[in-house]
Amino acid sequence: MCRVLIFGGTSEGRILAEFCHQKEIYAWVSVATGYGREVLPESRYLRIHESPMTSNEMEDFIKQKGITLVFDATHPYAALVSENIRFACERTGVSLKRVIRESSQGPGPVDQKAGNILWVGDLKEAVLALHSIPGNILVTTGSKELSAFTGLDSWEERVYARVLPTLSVISACEQMGFKGKNLIAMQGPFTSEMNRAMIRQYGIRCLVTKEAGSAGGFPEKMEAAAECGIMSIVIGRPAKEEGITVLKAKKLLALSKERGDLQPAFPGLRQPERRKVFLIGTGMGGEDQMTIRAWRELEKCDVVFGAERMLSGISSRIPHAVKKPFYTSRDILPWLEEHQEFNRIGILYSGDTGFYSGAKKMAESLAGELKGQKYETEIIPGISSVSYLCSRLKTGWEDVRLVSLHGRTCDIITELGLHSRVFALLDGTNTVTSLCTTLMDHGLCQVRLSVGERLSYPDERITTGTPDELVGQKFDLLSAVLMERQGCLADQEAIYER
Repeated sequence: MCRVLIFGGTSEGRILAEFCHQKEIYAWVSVATGYGREVLPESRYLRIHESPMTSNEMEDFIKQKGITLVFDATHPYAALVSENIRFACERTGVSLKRVIRESSQGPGPVDQKAGNILWVGDLKEAVLALHSIPGNILVTTGSKELSAFTGLDSWEERVYARVLPTLSVISACEQMGFKGKNLIAMQGPFTSEMNRAMIRQYGIRCLVTKEAGSAGGFPEKMEAAAECGIMSIVIGRPAKEEGITVLKAKKLLALSKERGDLQPAFPGLRQPERRKVFLIGTGMGGEDQMTIRAWRELEKCDVVFGAERMLSGISSRIPHAVKKPFYTSRDILPWLEEHQEFNRIGILYSGDTGFYSGAKKMAESLAGELKGQKYETEIIPGISSVSYLCSRLKTGWEDVRLVSLHGRTCDIITELGLHSRVFALLDGTNTVTSLCTTLMDHGLCQVRLSVGERLSYPDERITTGTPDELVGQKFDLLSAVLMERQGCLADQEAIYER
């Protein structure tokens, strides 16, 4: 059986991935960034590997996944990546098809109707030419090579960089000194009209680009530069490539599909009688508070659900898994029904799964599905807010009454009358201020409160005091509080009478 791997992150890679989705062809797709994943279709027939790989890592990946056919659809200028792919395929003996991007134009006499174009062999030559060209410059060669332009005179004011709108790219550009209006974060390719608007908006006198073909919007750049009467510096492709076009790659996949040569499903991912679901408590502060068992199971999961802040905290540890920002059964169960290829499923919950957690409702929903023998559920607890806060206060919590005012109602005065120590979760309505006011209104001014904010995070704060000492202070809306009566109440009936 033929098992397919597509190295993408380009228009060609996306087109091949979409073709596999449409034709129900199972394929692995390797991209270097989260943005590369975002532009791919969500499909049961695609598995995404999201991180760069060295040649050795590529070789290991090909062996582990049983890959037999590789499509190198990486960028025309990513020569090192293509070389690594070729080496990995040679060492593993798998078939490699280089998917080339058809060239729009090559070096030669300048077409006067196309504007003033200077063709150069590499980035260094382009920057050298810019030393003798006055005026503002629009650079569209990508973010990784921007540092080369910082050697130009007055580059901070003259050079405008157009890059992808991702946080990592923007952060890297800002570290190089590109910021404010000189940093244009937008996703292309762009129309001629858009290119003309940018050229005029920023008073551009020279456009720097790579000959990236039609898929990279190269013709539209050249057209806009010519119409605006500015100069273009074009970095030619490193070398003439041999390979197949996207159309031929699609035909090859379609032919393999017709012959029945392609794998019927991902290796090891055939649906068992029951799918395994792990309800995992992440603890109070995310990954640092998770148990070893939680990490061990999480790293084996094919898909992980949870709030976006939790998913972002664990993404680097499980790059292979699909991450979905869902956390209710209403959203998760229909998605799982539609994507039967995922059999090890992780669902993340903050704090502990057994302490006012959504894990309880999810477990009940999954239990209802067990009639059809679909899911096997396991709950892995985390570190709860009460255990963490008490540990920071150097006290036990075996005698603490646990309640929640987070989206719930509770008679806190009655609870304090029955229990000398009460722990409560607060929210935007039941705040520390409203709690202190209630205690003072009932004459409980000597109750000792320990308020925990942002527990386990770097900006954690724990404040202790009586209601009248804390009532005027500001606290995080999602605080946790331990209330302790000072000594004993001689007359509990007085509390109830109030």
